[in-house]
Amino acid sequence: MQTFYTIALLLTGVILSNIIKQLVPRIPEAFILIIVGVILSFTPAFHNFELRPEFFMLVVIAPIMFIDGQKQSFNRIRQRFRVVFFLSVVLAGASALVVGILTNNFETKWTLPVAIALAAIVTPTDAVAVKSMTSGTAMPENVNEALELESLFNDATGLVILDLALSVLQNGTFSAITGVEHFIFVALGGVIIGIIAGFLIVSLRVNLNMRANNPETIIIPISLLTPFLVYLLAEHLGTSGILAVVATGMVHNWESERLRLTSTRVQLTSATVWNTISSFLNSVVFLFLGVTLPMVWKDFIQMGTMTIAQLIGISLLIYLSMLAIRYWWSVHENPDNPDHFLGPHDKSVHQLWSRIFAISGVHGTVTLAMAFSLPTRIGGHPFPYREELIVIATLVILISMLVSAISLPLMLPVKTTEYSLADIDHVRNKMVDYATLQLRDTIDDHAVREALTEQLQSQKGALNGQIIDFDEYQELMFETKDFIVTYIHGPSISAKYSLEVVNIYEKILNNFVAPNFNPREHFANRVHYIFKKNFKKVSGLCKHALWHVKNGQITKHQRTVARQKWLAAQPSDTFQQRLDVRDALLELNNEVIDSTDKYLDDVLRGRLLRKQSNNQYINLVRRSINRYCSMVRHDYNKQAVFVSSDLYIQAFQQEYNFIQRGVSRGVITPEMATVLYDEINQAQSLQLQRTQQLQIITS
Repeated sequence: MQTFYTIALLLTGVILSNIIKQLVPRIPEAFILIIVGVILSFTPAFHNFELRPEFFMLVVIAPIMFIDGQKQSFNRIRQRFRVVFFLSVVLAGASALVVGILTNNFETKWTLPVAIALAAIVTPTDAVAVKSMTSGTAMPENVNEALELESLFNDATGLVILDLALSVLQNGTFSAITGVEHFIFVALGGVIIGIIAGFLIVSLRVNLNMRANNPETIIIPISLLTPFLVYLLAEHLGTSGILAVVATGMVHNWESERLRLTSTRVQLTSATVWNTISSFLNSVVFLFLGVTLPMVWKDFIQMGTMTIAQLIGISLLIYLSMLAIRYWWSVHENPDNPDHFLGPHDKSVHQLWSRIFAISGVHGTVTLAMAFSLPTRIGGHPFPYREELIVIATLVILISMLVSAISLPLMLPVKTTEYSLADIDHVRNKMVDYATLQLRDTIDDHAVREALTEQLQSQKGALNGQIIDFDEYQELMFETKDFIVTYIHGPSISAKYSLEVVNIYEKILNNFVAPNFNPREHFANRVHYIFKKNFKKVSGLCKHALWHVKNGQITKHQRTVARQKWLAAQPSDTFQQRLDVRDALLELNNEVIDSTDKYLDDVLRGRLLRKQSNNQYINLVRRSINRYCSMVRHDYNKQAVFVSSDLYIQAFQQEYNFIQRGVSRGVITPEMATVLYDEINQAQSLQLQRTQQLQIITS
């Protein structure tokens, strides 16, 4: 149960953070998650929580690195190998060495291996944290690429250097040759194991995919297990599990390129699953950071004023030195080298990009996990200054995040797009209405026509009962009722139906009260209206029940006998006249339905011709009229209406046609078209899947 509560609280934290982010969009998401994590630390499940690095690296970091690896390709890594090597290995190693020496000179009580261990801990950078700080700003693409390539492998570099430092502390000796050999074995071995394991798993998946009837039920679970199995295998063999899962992820990227448009269902489902997991785990990373802060703070305040000041000074020194190293490294790259990582630039732009790259060296929870991974005892003695190292790592993380959160939005331009959400809504609404009209003209069955219309209208995302302009709804409702009155008194209807039938139908129409969709109506008035309406309904039911009790018509048999007696007492011609009037009303009602549908279709068509997209109220009027016509038929029990897959395919094809014509005419930008194409694809896949499920259930 403890595991269940932990997972439930993490999910709650992610949900709460997303809600807060909508309310306070200016605060970076990472800080919101950290604050929510601090709140979670007061719950019993996370009270006195201390991060377990083995669990964290396996369950959280390994899947994230596997996902990041899938975003890369062998060709890209091969082409940018020099950049990857210099950023992830050389820059990380140089930063660790410089920081270690500075820290050792500043804190004379520490031995050099302890200082190097701390430097290794603060070496890894977090590209996800940077993206959280810079959401809403336009990060230069080449700087963004450099940050991604750097964070892809420098976690492993920091882990290897930390392992070397701990080995020196354990054995008391250090050999440069042994250290380099160990580094090569761990790093290269991890990559080789990841590639081999990746190709074996991919081969297994491809074979199963070709032979299985439902491949997604086999392939996706294998995919979910892959990063954990590869990480455990690499760590068991003494190599880097992080590099292994990254390499395996790149092999899976190769698999996607190889499969291309085959096994689309498996690929789409797998991509959706991994995108969801990635989003959740990236949020959990910062939640864990927030959850661990109270424990770190508790140790921090117990160290005394002088120690606290000293630790803050060391943290600032480490951050500033790493900032200087990153800036110097990027500003002095050779612009004549065709493979320089910041791309072509002049001097002023180069300096700006170098500053952005330097400040973007944000440290995240991997740094904290490495700090907590420090053993409590080493070489038979307590690990020296373990609590201080954890506090410094936490302070460096917070300083780097605060500096980037303040500086980067000031340095980067605001992200702009060629369209707004309002533009997308405008085009989407017209697209759906256009496809709706095209299909309505071809469908004779009213029930199918309305069911398809409701499904297509749901693409707009409007809630049932929501209306944008209540005045337009009221006006169209009155106009539609006037149209019906005029229609039933027209010459075609007068020639076919008696005046009695027309008058009865008009009386029913006048008694019909359309639902009130006014969102501006006062809450108290709405409550009063609902109470009054339901009270009247309950009162009528009570009177009806009392009449049945008074007249001895309680059971179904008693009511049937009483009705038969009443029918026997009626003159035969009077009863037949009633039946004729009822049949005539039903037939007239069908004609009203068809004529009203055409009238509302014409209203919608006219608004589309005038480039108007705020047409939700027309569908609400249509829904109200359908409700009225159901009342005339006494058809209160809604039955499921089956709409064939062919109609949905035709509808979505009409939406494609609408977008294509808009692009060709220049009224829809390619970026907007891409967004809408993706929405149509997803809606089509979902609807066809639901239709297939319905066919299976009803067959």
